[in-house]
Amino acid sequence: MKKLFLPFVLVGVLLATLLVSQSSTGSLRVAYVDIEKATENYQKWKDLNEKYRRDYSFYQNKLKEMESELKKMQEEGRSQEEIQAKQKEILAKKTEYENLLKSEYQPKIQEIMNEVVKKIQEYASVMGYDLVFTNQVVVYGNPALDITEQVIAYINQQ
Repeated sequence: MKKLFLPFVLVGVLLATLLVSQSSTGSLRVAYVDIEKATENYQKWKDLNEKYRRDYSFYQNKLKEMESELKKMQEEGRSQEEIQAKQKEILAKKTEYENLLKSEYQPKIQEIMNEVVKKIQEYASVMGYDLVFTNQVVVYGNPALDITEQVIAYINQQ
């Protein structure tokens, strides 16, 4: 509980400091965005997700073929050693496929997430926002301050 309290206190102090400093210089433009929703609606994310699904399905089919071979071996009454060897082979392939997918897609996912954040920053700058929070750190936000839909439109037009 204390771990969660400290970030909220820090955000509150930062916000209070900014509000006090802005009150003398003009109005502070604040908004929040649902980064998860923006990312999920980013066309590059959709394309990557579709490619991942195809690759995942490809590897799943390979594993199903191997499992069918194992079942056939069991039905034929093959030796326990052969069956165990096939089971180990299946587990090894499963791990290999998971690692292949992770090594290929993790950097791409991170790249897209970084792009989304950069585009949110660009949008905020162009639109004159002083602060843009994620909806995860906003305890309450007036729905009029939610710029998620505008951000989605902006990142997909680029």
